[in-house]
Amino acid sequence: MIPVRKNSRQEGKKTLFERNGLDESMRRGWIFHPFTMVALLTVLALVLDFHLLGRPGIWFDEAFSVELARQPLPLLWHTIFGPEPNMELYYLLLHVWLQVTGWVGWQPVEWIVRFPSALCAALSTGVLFLLGRRYLGTLAAAVATVLYACNYLQLVYAQQARSYALQLLLLSVGWLALFLALQGAQPQKRWWIAYVVVMTLAIYAQLFSMLIVLSQVVAIIGLWIMPTHWRAQTRQRTPGFFISLIAIGVLSIPMFIESLHGSKTGWLPVPHLNDFQAFFTILSGDTPRYLVVMGGCMLAGLLCIVIVLWRQRVPAWYLRIAGGAEENVSITRHRDLWPFVWIMLCWFILPIVVSYGISQGSLRLFSTRYLVVVVPPFCFLTVLLLSIWRQWLVRAVLILGILGSAVLVVPHYYQNAQVETWNSAVHWLLDRYQAGDGLVCYDNATTQGCQIAVEYYLHAYPNGAYFSADSPGAFSWQKFSTNEAQNDPELALNPAIISSYASHHKRIFMIVGRVANDAGAVRVKQTQLWLDQQYHFIDQVVTPTVIIRLYQTQ
Repeated sequence: MIPVRKNSRQEGKKTLFERNGLDESMRRGWIFHPFTMVALLTVLALVLDFHLLGRPGIWFDEAFSVELARQPLPLLWHTIFGPEPNMELYYLLLHVWLQVTGWVGWQPVEWIVRFPSALCAALSTGVLFLLGRRYLGTLAAAVATVLYACNYLQLVYAQQARSYALQLLLLSVGWLALFLALQGAQPQKRWWIAYVVVMTLAIYAQLFSMLIVLSQVVAIIGLWIMPTHWRAQTRQRTPGFFISLIAIGVLSIPMFIESLHGSKTGWLPVPHLNDFQAFFTILSGDTPRYLVVMGGCMLAGLLCIVIVLWRQRVPAWYLRIAGGAEENVSITRHRDLWPFVWIMLCWFILPIVVSYGISQGSLRLFSTRYLVVVVPPFCFLTVLLLSIWRQWLVRAVLILGILGSAVLVVPHYYQNAQVETWNSAVHWLLDRYQAGDGLVCYDNATTQGCQIAVEYYLHAYPNGAYFSADSPGAFSWQKFSTNEAQNDPELALNPAIISSYASHHKRIFMIVGRVANDAGAVRVKQTQLWLDQQYHFIDQVVTPTVIIRLYQTQ
């Protein structure tokens, strides 16, 4: 460990702006005040997250969220503390949001149901800036948060009616509270309480948050052991951390108990090594340039810190790049940054590696939807060079490279935001629906969700169309909430059942979407041939996701 010299002690007494090497004009400018920066970055994120928010159609996962959240509260409560324990907090918040918007007369159209996610994503940007600013400086933290706001994977879930944006907001606040509890001034009690509350809520928002708690445990153990300037204070405050962990565990017991009732992610495949490449491809928006620039900056920053701390000296050429500081000041700067870098590495690496290992068994966690939680540390690690290199020309080149690569990915996201095309097909149905028409949907299994996806649009754009209780293979939320066996989805392909149903309706819409396998596709084709022979075919609509055929039956 490098001994602390007098001038480094004096440097430690400087303001955050001075320690992070900003020039005098930036320190004096009102625009660089923390709250001004938070406001500006949050507005930027709001623009990105709300841009074209309602254009992509709702896909099955989102439709499941909305249709579950719109159920009566007793049924919703019974469901989330029964067969669907994950995302409990999100479903409750979405239920309240739909109640409020319904009360003022707003239908749950696409942008309405995605509004909470987009708002949470924007707020997390401001929180991450406050976190990064404490250790990276205003400039590096601002670049990191812009990088976060523009990240392809983050934008995907900022614009979906799922829990991931809420989870990211809670985790960001949780990490900030943990840092303040460990390194902030007295009193720490309020920050430990905030940490317990927020991390518990994060677990109720998404069970994957437990892996983030594990990352925090590993990070604290490392700080407790490594000879850094954080060690003494970390050891002093470790009891508060472990008491907080116990409190989080106790408060999360109801969620843990419910989550033990069978695997909820068996539909995910067992990951293989090539899935690591697939994950980083999606993280980059399938842009190799992005990975090269961000990965290069991250590795260069990590190497600089490790080599300087290992050799305990700084070459003259490196000092010139770093901004001409004295050698001992430069070493101190690298050393002071290492604890933060260690924590970010734990946050970034452990969820990826541990989820991959766990997913080799029956519980599958290795998925981009869960691993979106590693986007913040990815962004912070990418800008390390901006924090340790102070030469203005070098910084300008780095900023142009990082932000240029990030911004160029954003249009690619908006061009590919559509996941499934239920919207155009169901609007076609709504335009042709007549009173008394029947609706038949396949496959209504919970994992395929044909009826759930269609019903979202029937409720968002109501015109009287609905699934009657006698619709072949109809899905029931009441049965789902009690784990009662659903109607057999295959009834929707049974000619005798369809014939009986059609006798009560002058016309029927045969809706087919998300067929599970080739055998199901064969059965669908056979049913279609039978319908063509029995009834008068009127018209159809075909999208990559769903086919709807209209028949005259009487």
